[in-house]
Amino acid sequence: MSKENTAKNETLQQADAVSETDNEKKAKPRVISNPNEVASLVLMQIDNVSTKKDELTIAIKGLSDVSKQLVRAYGENIKVIASMQHRIKELEDKQQAE
Repeated sequence: MSKENTAKNETLQQADAVSETDNEKKAKPRVISNPNEVASLVLMQIDNVSTKKDELTIAIKGLSDVSKQLVRAYGENIKVIASMQHRIKELEDKQQAE
């Protein structure tokens, strides 16, 4: 049992070391000196921004469509409620007149 625990601990320590190394690589910015690489990186970032902009535009369009539908449904419900209130008032007046 102790050999198995030791092996597991060594495996966990190796995994931690690998993840720390990955985090260190991510934390360090890459130094670019070649103008072609700089241009490529900038164009790649512009493409990413454009993609996110397109996604946001689609999301806003969807929200706008849903909002229009909700406003339309609300307006229709208000008309029905007003009609029902008018009908109830007519029936109450008719009942009082009898």
